[in-house]
Amino acid sequence: MKKTCYLSMILVATIFLSCAEKPQSTSDVVNKTILSRRSIRKYKNLKVSKEMLDVIIKSGINAPSAKNNQPWEVRVISTPGLLEKIKATGGNFYDAPVLIVIANDTANPYGEFDCGLLSQNIMLSAESFNLGTCALGGVARAINNNTADAEAIRAELGFSPGYKTILGIALGHKDEFPEAKSRDTSKVKFID
Repeated sequence: MKKTCYLSMILVATIFLSCAEKPQSTSDVVNKTILSRRSIRKYKNLKVSKEMLDVIIKSGINAPSAKNNQPWEVRVISTPGLLEKIKATGGNFYDAPVLIVIANDTANPYGEFDCGLLSQNIMLSAESFNLGTCALGGVARAINNNTADAEAIRAELGFSPGYKTILGIALGHKDEFPEAKSRDTSKVKFID
């Protein structure tokens, strides 16, 4: 009887273990995150935790940059009053609960490129938390306008002299799940 029980337990354990999902490799997880990220333009009215934002920003600033100059300054905005001011100047961020504004050092010839790397890290890190993002050039244009309202926003953001807003990123809990759009693979050529 004991032998039968013992063999039954081994059989059940073997079946259970063989049916268990195999762990994904790091490359599988990274590539899945990259391929699943979409530009999100509808967000739930939910706060994003400070802990998540800390990880996302830490991931962002760990992006590579030319000579490790890190030619960026980042502002993470969740204050409703400032978000409304930015929206009023024409900075559309789809009512996301968080707006990340990135400025680059205009004296750095690689600053814009490096800020792009920072931005991609931020968006991929957010995706790993199942948060949505959307890169926004219009936010930068609105903040950089020559109006009194835009000037007041720039003062409130407090970027260092020589830094100019280059990009905004809307961030929040997704309220839409768009399908992937096709990519033009003909633009890629392998030269062997």
